[in-house]
Amino acid sequence: MTTLTFAPYEILAADLGTENPMPDLKNVSYIHAGYEVSENLSEEDKKHMGKGMVQTILPYLNEDGYNRDLKKRAFRAAILENEKLRAVFLPEVGGRLWSLYHKEKKKELLFVNSVFQPGNLGIRNAWFSGGVEWNVGIKGHNPLTCDPLFAAESKNASCESILTMYEYERLRGLVYAIHAYLPEGSDKLYIKTTIENKSDTEKYMYWWSNMATEEKGMRVLAPADEMFLCQYGDGHYFIDKCSAPHYEGEDLSYPERGRRSNDFFYIVPDEAKKWVAVVDKDGEGLLQMSTPELKGRKVFLWGQGRGGRNWNRFLQRDDRTYIEIQAGLLRTQMEHIPMPPNTTWGWMEMYTVGKIAPEKAQGDWKEACRAMADYVDSIYDFDKIDIPTDGAKEIKMYGSGWGAFESRFGAVSDICAFPADSMNEKQEEWNFLLDNGYLPENDGKIPPVSYVTDAPVLEMLEKSMETKEGNHWYTLYHIGIIRYKQGDIEGALAAWLASAEMKETPWNLRNIAMVYKNDKKEPEKAVAFMEAALATGVGRDCRGLIADAGALFTSCGADEKWLSLFETLSPAMRNLGRLQLYTAVAHLHLGEKEKAATYINENFLLSDIKEGELSVSALWKEIYGEEKELPARLDFRMHE
Repeated sequence: MTTLTFAPYEILAADLGTENPMPDLKNVSYIHAGYEVSENLSEEDKKHMGKGMVQTILPYLNEDGYNRDLKKRAFRAAILENEKLRAVFLPEVGGRLWSLYHKEKKKELLFVNSVFQPGNLGIRNAWFSGGVEWNVGIKGHNPLTCDPLFAAESKNASCESILTMYEYERLRGLVYAIHAYLPEGSDKLYIKTTIENKSDTEKYMYWWSNMATEEKGMRVLAPADEMFLCQYGDGHYFIDKCSAPHYEGEDLSYPERGRRSNDFFYIVPDEAKKWVAVVDKDGEGLLQMSTPELKGRKVFLWGQGRGGRNWNRFLQRDDRTYIEIQAGLLRTQMEHIPMPPNTTWGWMEMYTVGKIAPEKAQGDWKEACRAMADYVDSIYDFDKIDIPTDGAKEIKMYGSGWGAFESRFGAVSDICAFPADSMNEKQEEWNFLLDNGYLPENDGKIPPVSYVTDAPVLEMLEKSMETKEGNHWYTLYHIGIIRYKQGDIEGALAAWLASAEMKETPWNLRNIAMVYKNDKKEPEKAVAFMEAALATGVGRDCRGLIADAGALFTSCGADEKWLSLFETLSPAMRNLGRLQLYTAVAHLHLGEKEKAATYINENFLLSDIKEGELSVSALWKEIYGEEKELPARLDFRMHE
């Protein structure tokens, strides 16, 4: 018998903290960095590459308030279980499939992290490793990977339980749902994914299911003769094409042979069944397969370099090593595909044990892949699986209120419900706007709680400027936000300048400063407006504002201004690694190596170091030269 239960699932967890209230103004440069391709790629290979990238995560806010202080936390888990499998999902953090345990074989099929430890690897900063992550809409991991999803239970025609986790994704403006089904007596977990674009606009789309598995002693198999290689560089990627599974003289079907962090995208022929597997020396391990819609397959390696090993430890807290095998809509993660208006897409995946003979598993790679392909043929049964998506659902857990808010403009889903009572304080002032035609004025002492970037909202805000109630700084502030999201940088700047003329707040002045820094490349004006933002006397306890000031001052030649500000901050602020890093940078710019060394030393901790960031190793070298080796715990170099 299969059961679906909701129960506490306790692990050690770091505090995710609060969102950064500062709107993201051109801050996704690494995740959506530039790239170059080798001459080995054809025009067809490059057809979708680079399309659909973004310059801001608005209307989302960054999640960078986490720490590394682990405490017991009871997540509320959704558990699908029968006689053979136990699948543990965590709807509170993106619906992650956290564990897939095979009872008869007494084998965990996934890499189950012993802790919940966010790190700066996602498009909104916070991301955590382990399990199976569902990535929708855009490169850079799911914007909701650390956010709660709705979780609901429904039944199929045989009265078997189906778990549905879903949300409204705000960057693309669509609803996606993960429907999980575990048939009675089966050791196959089925996932049916649906994406609904109910708008009249074409949207760029993206999907990758990312599966963390153990690295030690494992071998990766896939039905491919070629693969794309994505190498990490300093602020960019390099994409090449080579024969699978060899690169730089190594057989990288054995992940432990990878020298550095790399992505390898297997080029699965159109006519082949779509699957990827990891097997141990006995020929057994996780097998993922899908219907043809998911044509891409990938393996990610941290590699054996010091930086990759350190990242592995940094994201968990023990010495176990993991890799990720992945499945996606297109062949690489540099690509987004257009999704037509008023369209619903769907596909199915299966997660189970893959099994081939041990001598095949450790023999010739192509022979091993053929053996697994035969096994896939023997269990491939998607046409027999009943996972209805449009039936009645009993909601067990709430996600955000944004689906309910967006439903006020028109239906967002034919499949999933967004009850009005799911809305909270984040939607409160926007509901007020829709009900009354204007935003209430904010006194400027605290930053905005949330942002909305819909075109109809811009029209309402601009119209409200003609009224007594709506003609104020806060309306102009949000007009600037939406214009920025739309790519109208000059229009955004004009709105924020007009907002500051009505009322100077740290929020509008900060935005002006960031535009002059990031978009207009006018450092003197950037510094002046950031000074003005700080001179309001408001926001000194806002981590996001102060971090922006540190980045701006130290990159615009105003190091002494930063050092003066740093000395006035609270002890808690001065203990933040990111702010200490800016302080060390300022001292180095002023020729004060000894003072910089009081911050960058063996005890330094940068909790939010970014994937691909080289700041710590670069500063270490500048301070200590060749005399003092960079400690392994501070080495995050992925491509050196």
